[in-house]
Amino acid sequence: MPSKIKKVKTLKSLKNNLKKTLPQKISEVIESYENFAEQPAPSDAKGFSAHHSACKSAVVHAETLLKLARWTEDDILPETHNDNFDIATLLEEAKEEEEDEES
Repeated sequence: MPSKIKKVKTLKSLKNNLKKTLPQKISEVIESYENFAEQPAPSDAKGFSAHHSACKSAVVHAETLLKLARWTEDDILPETHNDNFDIATLLEEAKEEEEDEES
């Protein structure tokens, strides 16, 4: 059952709400991506293309959530808020945090 959407009136409230909810959402997206990507791609061209498009879409989704998470961090300096930060590093950090929470 989806969680009830919380209405926010300020960016500060939005930021605080996202800070609480994004880690779980990022973990879910990464887990979903990994489960789907591990499935064999169909051998026909249309299925193969659809499979890879779905994988790319999931990566973009994770990337967007990670950018939002980066925005919610209070201790990050403004100059680090750009599109050039290392997505691979952020994905690895999110995965490590998820593994730490599971142990």
